[in-house]
This record gives sequence, C-alpha cells and structure tokens, in this order.
Amino acid sequence: MVGRLSDTSGNLTGRSPSARDVRLADLVLFHAQPRHGLMIAARALALGLGELFGGAPLDRTELAGATNASICYGDVLGYLTGARHRYGSLTVDAKLGDEWFLLRRTTGDALRIALRAGVKPARLIRRETTLRAATCPSDVIAEVASLQRELSERVWSAPTSEVLTMEPVANPYDPGKLCGDVVTRDCATGVSP
Repeated sequence: MVGRLSDTSGNLTGRSPSARDVRLADLVLFHAQPRHGLMIAARALALGLGELFGGAPLDRTELAGATNASICYGDVLGYLTGARHRYGSLTVDAKLGDEWFLLRRTTGDALRIALRAGVKPARLIRRETTLRAATCPSDVIAEVASLQRELSERVWSAPTSEVLTMEPVANPYDPGKLCGDVVTRDCATGVSP
C-alpha cells in the first residue's frame, strides 16, 4: 500500500465517510505504465506523506507540492496529494532534481524528500543522456531499461534511509489557491459510504 486517502465525496460536499487505500497498482493504472519514475516517486511521497500525517489518512484537500518536470513524478504527486496545476497547488520546477516538496496547509509543515546522492547510478544518467541524443539505438534502449528497472527495484526494496532523505523546510513555493470543495469539506456529507 502506498497510502490511505481521505477526500471530499463531491465538488461541494463534505469529506467521504471512509478513507480508501491506494496501492501501487492504482498508480500504474492512472499513469499507464510501471515506470521507474513512478516507483521512485511513490516510495518517496509515501514516506513524506506518512510523516506529515503521522499514519492517519492523507487529507487530499489540504496538500500542495512541487517536483521536477518528470511526468511520472508529477502524476504520482498529483494523484496522492490532490494538488492541481490549475489551482497552483502542484508546482513544476524544472530546476529540481530527483526531489519533491510537500506542504500540509493546516499545519504549515513542509518537507523536502529527495533521492540520496549516488543512488541513481552515474552510468544510468550517462546512458539516458546518450539515448535522448540518439535515434533509437536498440542496445542503448535495452541497457537503459535494465538500469532503470534495477534502480526502481532498489528504491522500492531498500531501507528508506539508504535511498531517500527527508527534511523539514520552509515551504519555498506558492501553495496556490484552495479547490472549491474545500469550503464544504467539514460539512456532513449526506452521502452513504
């Protein structure tokens, strides 16, 4: 399981009466592929969100976040936090590396979670650069795919402290505006579970 989410049950209703579990398979269905970036982001964000909520269900109505321009990283961040680009609560910062910023609005707590230096092999970085500049060399594609698979397996299975760092920070990004459903999130839902 990646996390347990709480959200509103409609655009102008209260919170859903029960939280739901999110598994890695849910993220794969949303993103369409079990890519290494999805695996890395899922592990990193599960760590940070678990810290912000102390094991309680994640309240998607109060989160904002930032990551780099990776589609994988952004999809996982948006799915788990409910942060949205259109509201400014999901920030894409191309200057960021393999890292994520999370903000819990109600407490003001913010975290930076990052892949530890050296976890992503230098060979993978070099070969990805080669592949982006080439015209589909099958040997490089196969090598990159293998290295990416090994990296995602390591990040997912290794002790957290070996692959990720997490630190409290002052939130460096504008958290954007709240979604419209936030004004009624604490109202009775009138919706059955």
